[in-house]
Amino acid sequence: MRVKTRSSARFPICLVMSVFALAVTMHVAAAQSPDDSEIRPPVSKSDVQIVKKARQILDSPAKWNRADNRNCPDAETKFSLYCALEKATYEVTGDFAHRGAAMQEARFVIDDDLAPDNHYHHRLMNYNNDPHTTFADVQRFFDFLQGRIEARLADQQANSPSSADIELPRVTPADIQVLKKVQAILDSPAKWDRASTQRCKPDANKFGLYCAFEAASIAVTGKSDYDGPAIQEAKQLISRTAPNAAKYRARLVDYNNDPSVTFADLQKLLRTVDIDLEKRIAAQEK
Repeated sequence: MRVKTRSSARFPICLVMSVFALAVTMHVAAAQSPDDSEIRPPVSKSDVQIVKKARQILDSPAKWNRADNRNCPDAETKFSLYCALEKATYEVTGDFAHRGAAMQEARFVIDDDLAPDNHYHHRLMNYNNDPHTTFADVQRFFDFLQGRIEARLADQQANSPSSADIELPRVTPADIQVLKKVQAILDSPAKWDRASTQRCKPDANKFGLYCAFEAASIAVTGKSDYDGPAIQEAKQLISRTAPNAAKYRARLVDYNNDPSVTFADLQKLLRTVDIDLEKRIAAQEK
């Protein structure tokens, strides 16, 4: 009788433990749900290519769909932010995930950089359709998004060098000229804009780091180049050396505006980029 009593006492304990384990498993599964709106998958070089491709897809106001519903027909000729990213993802990777890394980082750009006080139900769709959103904002969106993904890539590379290597573009003499022009533009504290943005005025007489690169690129090549070796080298150097780099969303702007950064720091950054580019171009010629 005693044995029977002990067995019957163990049964509810086992049942409770089983229920507890199931609850924990369900909680973990829920926390890792692929439809978690705050999920943040690791980024890869493909995500940078997705952003570049999406920028090409949506490169003029005439191609912009201002009435997005997140349905993206294959034959469409006008694209919302969501559909441009979806199409770009298919073209780069052959597949698409609603919560993929590039898509999620795009949502965080809206939350953190472009519309931090938003109450959007669908961030990409509602920001795209917001009557206050301009095509200039669309271009800024891609700038912020590429910068954010590249910063994460740099962080991943620092923590696991073999997992997220960034392929460096070939350096040309024009890239050296762009960097020299940036140094000329920012050759005195009086020309330095300490409260810069990514909106660059053509008649400006003070420049933040981002706008100095844009003005230099236009002066040397005739167009803005956000992917050139000079600007990319500066971004990577900021990621590696700036004490507050982990907090930056748009590296050039945030480094420029960081109260702890001095004009001497800015000059040192540009000199180091100059040296690094010269080393790369010399190595290419061997």
